[in-house]
Amino acid sequence: MKIKNLIIICIAFFCIGFYSCVDLDLEPKGQFTEAEFFGTEAGVQTYFAGLYGWLPIEDFHYQQNNGYRPGDAWGTWESPKQQQATMSAEYVGDPQVNNDGNDYWRYDRIRDVNTFINNFEKYKHLYSEKKYNELLGEARFLRAFIFSGMVKRYGGIPIITEVQDPMGDIETLRVKRDTEYDCYKFIYEDLKFASENMTEKADKYRGTKWTALALQSRLMLYAATIAKYTQYVPFAGEEAYEKGFAGIDASKANEFFQYSYDASKELIESGPYELYNEYSDLAINFHEMLLDTESKETIFFKNYIHHDLFDRNAYLIGHNWDALMLPNPSMSNFVGAQAYPSLTTMRSFEGFPNLVAEDGTPKRWDSPADIRNSMEPRMRGSMFFNGDVFQDVEFEIRRGLYKTFPWKADVVIDGLNNESPHNTNGNRLLSNDYNTRYTFTAQEAANIKNIKVKEEGGTYYINVIGAHGTRNSTGRENNCLTGAYVQKYINPKMEKGRIIEHASFQPWVVFRLGEVYLNHAEAAYELGYKDEANTYIRKIRERAGCKNLDISSNPADVIPWDYEKTTTAYPIDVELQFIRDERYRELWGENHRWWDLRRWRVADKVLEQFRPRILSCYYVLDEDKYIYLDEREMGDRTWTANRTCYYQAIPVGEINKNPNLLPQNPFR
Repeated sequence: MKIKNLIIICIAFFCIGFYSCVDLDLEPKGQFTEAEFFGTEAGVQTYFAGLYGWLPIEDFHYQQNNGYRPGDAWGTWESPKQQQATMSAEYVGDPQVNNDGNDYWRYDRIRDVNTFINNFEKYKHLYSEKKYNELLGEARFLRAFIFSGMVKRYGGIPIITEVQDPMGDIETLRVKRDTEYDCYKFIYEDLKFASENMTEKADKYRGTKWTALALQSRLMLYAATIAKYTQYVPFAGEEAYEKGFAGIDASKANEFFQYSYDASKELIESGPYELYNEYSDLAINFHEMLLDTESKETIFFKNYIHHDLFDRNAYLIGHNWDALMLPNPSMSNFVGAQAYPSLTTMRSFEGFPNLVAEDGTPKRWDSPADIRNSMEPRMRGSMFFNGDVFQDVEFEIRRGLYKTFPWKADVVIDGLNNESPHNTNGNRLLSNDYNTRYTFTAQEAANIKNIKVKEEGGTYYINVIGAHGTRNSTGRENNCLTGAYVQKYINPKMEKGRIIEHASFQPWVVFRLGEVYLNHAEAAYELGYKDEANTYIRKIRERAGCKNLDISSNPADVIPWDYEKTTTAYPIDVELQFIRDERYRELWGENHRWWDLRRWRVADKVLEQFRPRILSCYYVLDEDKYIYLDEREMGDRTWTANRTCYYQAIPVGEINKNPNLLPQNPFR
């Protein structure tokens, strides 16, 4: 049922515009009429500004436990403690896998979009046909994006295109669920219209033809893999599955692979984008790619606007990524780092060195920084290791000292204090205090070449642990648990001494060409176009600085844990596993991993009793050398997803209002 007049929308709705992807600084004017909104392009953009703030973007402010909090910047200061990447085992930190997820039931925003779509025709005479269709296309892009945030969580949900009358018949308001297939097909139709009618002019702040194609490229790949791989999850007998609300028939997989393939191909071949290649140093190039707001790779980002009218040092709208991912006090001026890449993750990249010599003993290093030498540049642009420098401060990430270490590396099982013989009788020295010292005589100090010996009042000493880790504590806050820090998205141009909460303003990249290449490669391979898939994998790996560029069919070249666990769910070509692994490496830390594991239907396998390993650096006193050991993470944290993770429960409050939303999702 269409409404004749637009219900007055409160000013707060438009304050979201400051928090959205749209770069609008609008002066609130009280109450707006429908004609003022829909009768001019400026009015329509004002109306859309609020909607952009509600898009389901898992950004710096997104919290796995609490979800999206538009307009609530102060409520997001702990976001890095609750980020999605820790849930999918990309980082070591809290929370662990949350099978329930957070609710995103945004039919209020769907109503706002439908209000525009249903009423905009009355104002068609005020626009050229091209502009009218552009704005209508943008509305359908927004509807598809908001709707997708629900579908990827709940599967089949009601498709509502009309504006319901809240005073109407109760049974009319109690709409039923549509199938998951129909929901993704509805998203496709909205995005198809949007891409055919929206502006082709690139705009990182607003939806365009290219943004619609990027969203189609991503979401249709979701639908295709859900269709192909749901058959391997034991949903049989679950009512929601049997009725098509949870899962898509495998016969529909190629339909959606084709939709993804077509969108990716058009964007790649006709769009104004290219892979970022501005720096000859490929590690710097990969890191700067996400920070450069002029990057030709970025299709769409979420901006954070510095506005001097707000309180608390004008930092209300900023996020906290730098303050909560760098160590305190030498870099962060807040509480310090919250999450770290595991050794398991590090070993997923090309060129991570073998830590063990041919005789089985730990390799010896004159400098702990030398571990970086063979790493692919993409890895070095994503993580901080010993020897890396941030704002003139060199990272020193050392767990402790060994007096001697003549044993094989495999003597280390967990890295516990009672492990014999290497960790007993005071042979290994750890500390909870970065200032704890180990002292030398002047003669002993003179013979040390590979670690800086300090002198104070005639006492020669070194610190037991590094200035940036690792304390002998299971606490994760400002304690480098894993032997490396996250570098991705960290801004080296932050003002020194001002790396505090709400003071970071680098945008969150929602769509970039690198992801589209990977979408295209995966869809092409699934459709049987292996050579075409390889073309785009080569482009990604060449930019990453990898030595071996082609898709590999060698089982030794895929991530062992992921491959082994996936094959317990269903058979998979090594080449397809390699494409999935490449997606992990390229998009690591960009909040794709959880959704990928879900859509491939392997989350409950890959994240089954997953225990990350850590990279522990030690200085060996009697050799004046360093060793790196593969140890258990100190808190012995375990990630476990179960089969409930593929679909969140339809919110109980919504079911209480509308019993027609039943049946509930599988295993709920």
